[in-house]
Amino acid sequence: MLNFSVRLGLGFATVSAILTSFLGISPSVSALTITGTSIADITTQDIGQFFTVSFGGQINGNNQDGLLSEAIFKVAGFETVNQVINGITKELTQVKFEVKLSNISTGSIVTSRTSAIGFDVSSDLVTATIAGIDATTQPLFSKANLNAKLFEGNSPNLDVCFSDNNNNCRGGQNGGVKTGEKGTFSTSLYFNSSVKKITLDNLGVRYQSIDLASTPRFDGSSGTGYAVNVVPNGSHDWADSKDSQYW
Repeated sequence: MLNFSVRLGLGFATVSAILTSFLGISPSVSALTITGTSIADITTQDIGQFFTVSFGGQINGNNQDGLLSEAIFKVAGFETVNQVINGITKELTQVKFEVKLSNISTGSIVTSRTSAIGFDVSSDLVTATIAGIDATTQPLFSKANLNAKLFEGNSPNLDVCFSDNNNNCRGGQNGGVKTGEKGTFSTSLYFNSSVKKITLDNLGVRYQSIDLASTPRFDGSSGTGYAVNVVPNGSHDWADSKDSQYW
């Protein structure tokens, strides 16, 4: 015979199921799937979800201890919209992300600047835009570049990256966050209206103005960083963001 506590629990579960069915309430189900450093099957169900991406760092292709960044992505929108492209109004799928980027470099890194961030997407991009989180905030970066360079050598172009450079994300310019700093921006990615889910992959960052404790000050090295870990939600929320009232 079931004891009282078990029967009571089953009773609550049964009542909950009946109310859910009666009221037509569907439990919230996220389609977002994280496999390694890929974030797959992002859909309209994931609005409000967020995930944390941790980046390492390399200089001249060699791993550099302490050269680190972190980005928290929030899925802020996923809908069909009318957008004017080259003077023609088109029906497109708009996927909006709000991003908080932090340079968390430590140890031997005296100074550095995370000067760009980018990734590949699973469907062809029609265009992308970048803006501040709200009307009082300047965007962390000024450009959303399609099919652009971020990594060194013969690495393929990324589908989209964000920096202060035109057409690529490998140059210095002034955008980004320095060691110990963080900043926010908002981006809208536009796809053919038939696109109902997307995957982000090959996430990376660019570093500029790197000074190491073991080298002459202000040597100004540059480098890149690949995503080394992605977790849902992570150990963070948005409470410490300067624009936390937005979400």
